[in-house]
Amino acid sequence: MLTARRLEEVIVVVPKRKYDAVIARLATEGIFHVEEPTRDISGSISSKFKSLYIQASERVSRVHSYFSILRVEPSLEPGLNIEVSDWVEAFNRSYELYRELDKFFEVRVSRLSEMESKIQELNRIKSLLEAIKGIDVDIRVAIEGLRLQLALGVGPASLESDVEHLAKTYGVIASIEKLSKDTLLIGIAGRQDVMRVVVTTLLRKGFTLIIPPRELPGKPSEAYKTVTLEIENLLREAERIRESLLSRIGELRRFYTYMYAFREIFKIITSTLETNTMTILRGYIDINDKRRLERILGEETNGSYLLVSLKALRGEARIPTKVSLPRIIQPFHNIVRLYGEPSPEEIVPTLFLAITFPLSFALMFPDLGHGLLLILFAYIYLRKRSPDWSYIFTILGFAAMLTGIMAGEFFGPIPAELIHLPAIWSTLGLSTPPLALPTYAVEHGLEELIGELLYRAVSISLWMAAFMLTLGSLLGVINSYMKSDFEDLLSTRLPKLIFFASVTSPFLLTFDARRGGSILGKAILELGGGDIFATIILILIVISLLWMLSAEPIISILHGHFSLSSFAKSLMEVYETILMATGNIPSFLRIMALAMAHSSVMLSFAFIFEMFASLGVAGLIIGIIAYIIGNLIVVALEGILAFAHSLRLHFYEWFSKFYTGTGIPFTPISIPEVKVIIIRTT
Repeated sequence: MLTARRLEEVIVVVPKRKYDAVIARLATEGIFHVEEPTRDISGSISSKFKSLYIQASERVSRVHSYFSILRVEPSLEPGLNIEVSDWVEAFNRSYELYRELDKFFEVRVSRLSEMESKIQELNRIKSLLEAIKGIDVDIRVAIEGLRLQLALGVGPASLESDVEHLAKTYGVIASIEKLSKDTLLIGIAGRQDVMRVVVTTLLRKGFTLIIPPRELPGKPSEAYKTVTLEIENLLREAERIRESLLSRIGELRRFYTYMYAFREIFKIITSTLETNTMTILRGYIDINDKRRLERILGEETNGSYLLVSLKALRGEARIPTKVSLPRIIQPFHNIVRLYGEPSPEEIVPTLFLAITFPLSFALMFPDLGHGLLLILFAYIYLRKRSPDWSYIFTILGFAAMLTGIMAGEFFGPIPAELIHLPAIWSTLGLSTPPLALPTYAVEHGLEELIGELLYRAVSISLWMAAFMLTLGSLLGVINSYMKSDFEDLLSTRLPKLIFFASVTSPFLLTFDARRGGSILGKAILELGGGDIFATIILILIVISLLWMLSAEPIISILHGHFSLSSFAKSLMEVYETILMATGNIPSFLRIMALAMAHSSVMLSFAFIFEMFASLGVAGLIIGIIAYIIGNLIVVALEGILAFAHSLRLHFYEWFSKFYTGTGIPFTPISIPEVKVIIIRTT
């Protein structure tokens, strides 16, 4: 779970007459990772099947695109059989069965893609015409005038003064209408030579011209109606096409299953060497699957096989990595894979990430109601599209609900008061919820607690920094030991662990930003300041930096040579370590910043609600609508921000201490839903 499974490199030799049955069995068992030859080798049969492998791969990719445009998760059809006497003939026969289906989908999917592009373009034109759809005269004549020209467009509110200045300077007629707080509708008319200068100047400052395409009527009102009608017609046609495609989704799954199966089979064949009588395969298996492989080979060849084990080779870049994780945390490996697959000789961080990622996310996104919406989003929208990501967001939602309870937030402060959420903590003798933020004090008239709550949020953020940076440095030491890279262990990893552990220990052990900062300040600025803890920290910092500074030159001397480059390398290591600490530790304050931004925005919407509610029944309705819309906006934007910043804290601040992510995933040939039947010919 914490390290990759041990893989064994093997060479399999079987008689040519048994080869088809062997690879068919290996493909269905899903235990053999094929090692492709690094170059063309004499005796390879890849040239015969490489083109077929490419064809099968292209068709699998094409069917993937069909599934994608229909928003359906690709899946194999269980229970299909493939009868094979000759692989080429079997592949061509299977494709011929579905050639018409492939063409059916190709034509209609191509049409759907064209329509989606057209709809997107029409929506862009519609949004521009929206501003002038009330004009019922043909403006194209004026826009294309030879002497006098008209220019209509939209631009930011900041253009108002520029338009007025240009109108005075060049003697053009200008009209400005506010479409919204930030957008203006601008009309300008003047001589052709002058208009060219004026319009060019405005375009550089954000002005967007509205020019009805020539295929549309010159009257904006008619052009708007025409575009709207065309969009509606295209949407109806697209829906009809989708329905016709979905009616044959079962056939598409069978086609996909056959092409997928042949792709996997041809992947084996193109990596096979052959002699006049024997065929040779090289690849990797889980060390625990060796007996299973022997049994398969024995059954399919009647014992006529040779299995050469190259033992459990590890530490080479080309060796794939097999990760085995408990089902409860397995989906979180998708986040790790965004960074890269673990190498065989390094810690798999998924177990730790499955704990720290929801924790950091939830601390940035503390709201019981918003966490519930996140769970609903995962269940309703993501469940069918991606079960793994649905599971991840469900866990994130539950974590946000827990921190929301501890922060006293339920769709912001107003509903929280209605369900008496803060009162739960009052009955337990607490003046505020455990994770309450300064905005809670503002909302409840506890201004004297604002500073204390702020320091509490800072303390939590710095404790997370201390924990993750120290853990990451420790895992870096373990990785170097596992790789037997003792030079890296002694010259870099150990002193870095001592440095980060000593620098962050005041926050980790005291869980108090003020006290921890005071201890660290005494250690660095006052050379211990008479404090035993601070003095120990100072000594450890000095030891770790001197260790890093001298390690590389000492290693160079032990190797029989010394150069200034080794000292320069050590100096850069010290500089990067100090820079990393001064950058990484404050970076975790984003936990506090995101949480405060979240609660502050919700507090603002609460004030807006109260302002409207004081105006009467109509105002109350408007306030409720505004509050609901505000919640939806916050869930969407803050949820994305919290997820993105959690990724950053893990990928940049944490993974950089120990994780490379340069491994090759263990991908055994596998077609478990298909049975391949080899037909013997005489």
